[in-house]
Amino acid sequence: MRCLHDAGFTRPIEQLKSEEIVLWLAKVTPPGHVAVGEPDTLGIEHATQVLAAEETERLARFLHIEDRMSYLAAHAGARLLLGSLVDQPASALRFESSAHGKPILVGGPANLDFSLSHARGAVAVAAACMPVGVDIEPLREIVDMDSISEIALAAEERKVLWSAPAALRSRLFLRYWTLKEAVLKAAGLGFTIPPNTVVIDPGPSPAVLSLPDALGPTEEWRLIAPAI
Repeated sequence: MRCLHDAGFTRPIEQLKSEEIVLWLAKVTPPGHVAVGEPDTLGIEHATQVLAAEETERLARFLHIEDRMSYLAAHAGARLLLGSLVDQPASALRFESSAHGKPILVGGPANLDFSLSHARGAVAVAAACMPVGVDIEPLREIVDMDSISEIALAAEERKVLWSAPAALRSRLFLRYWTLKEAVLKAAGLGFTIPPNTVVIDPGPSPAVLSLPDALGPTEEWRLIAPAI
């Protein structure tokens, strides 16, 4: 795992090594809250210039400035990171969607994969020469935990969730959710795979315990997440 200070907008990114993952994780602040000239900062003007027309149109549809800035940072960051990796201008990159909606870089190396995620206040972009998925969620209290956990978690995971102290359950649920969504993004199948069929050990060194046949053997999967 190589963690980047920026997505290639202040310095070149070294080429990917075999089985290496590059990750750009960034805080997103509203306009006017970042000091001019602050290092490793992607400015709004620069970010906007690298977007494609359809991305700009979607950006304008966000009602809240926090959502707009996170979308802008994630999509511009992904373009800048990938452009640096394939030595092309970020604004010239083209993407198409797989049958299940996963974005694919047109004309890039066949084995280059990437994933992005954005939430209010933070974004994450990952790239690798193998299937990769990333997800980020803001910490928050989960309402209606009963019904949501039935959809998202397997029976054994719900048992772990409800045995945790009440004050920690929302954080634990979100850990389950982000790990599962990252797996489904990497697989490129999205929610055609019910998340409660993906069984996760959410401990300090998370692991995949069980998967539906469409996702292959569990030993082919590796989960990376900070300790809770």
